[in-house]
Amino acid sequence: MSKYLIEIMLLAAASDGQIDPEEKQLFQTYRQLYPPIRDITQAQFDDITVTLFNKMSAGMKPHHMVEEIGENLSEPQKNKAYALALEICASNFEILPLETDFLKLIEKKWKIKRNVMAALYTSIELRYQK
Repeated sequence: MSKYLIEIMLLAAASDGQIDPEEKQLFQTYRQLYPPIRDITQAQFDDITVTLFNKMSAGMKPHHMVEEIGENLSEPQKNKAYALALEICASNFEILPLETDFLKLIEKKWKIKRNVMAALYTSIELRYQK
């Protein structure tokens, strides 16, 4: 599951066309402290990153990548991955339209339940309001 969490977080960070400093910092914090991904070596992380960005460079569309990731996750794991993607997108204190589109793509492809989305968005609003 670690690989897929890293992939969805990277896709979320890059979904607006750039990786902001806050997104990068939050991602690094998760890499150091978050149990599901903290044991990933730098070599493994680099391999995951290169593979993902090679897919993007080759023209693979986000919806295909999200589908591919989702095929490897259970429903609770999808909820966790969605929560992490939302957290990354909100980390610079605004969710841009392209990030919203990416989050909606995850919601649709993975069939994230409304109560899960509502809980996560409430949490994001409370913590990331300007």
